[in-house]
Amino acid sequence: MHGAVQRPQFLFDIAEELKWLNDKAGAEVALRWDEAVAETIEHIRRWPGMGRPRHDLKPEGIRSWRIKGFARWLLFYIERPDEIVFLRIRQASMNLGALDMGG
Repeated sequence: MHGAVQRPQFLFDIAEELKWLNDKAGAEVALRWDEAVAETIEHIRRWPGMGRPRHDLKPEGIRSWRIKGFARWLLFYIERPDEIVFLRIRQASMNLGALDMGG
């Protein structure tokens, strides 16, 4: 299993989405989303190649995976030899090409 690095922007994205969900759908939904994100991170750590390659995004090597039970959200990451770098988590309906992935 790979180690995990969560970039500051990834953590900011989680906080922003949790606030949005709490405001729009309530604390219970926000908590379920947060738990689903944690499960998704663990899944990717175990099987990083499962994500969809994102040739439309820079830097090279970005993959995306939907949050289980919350298909509106995509988690973006890069697999490195000894670690998975979690870059962003955003709603799939937004202009993803405009996102700064950092790399």
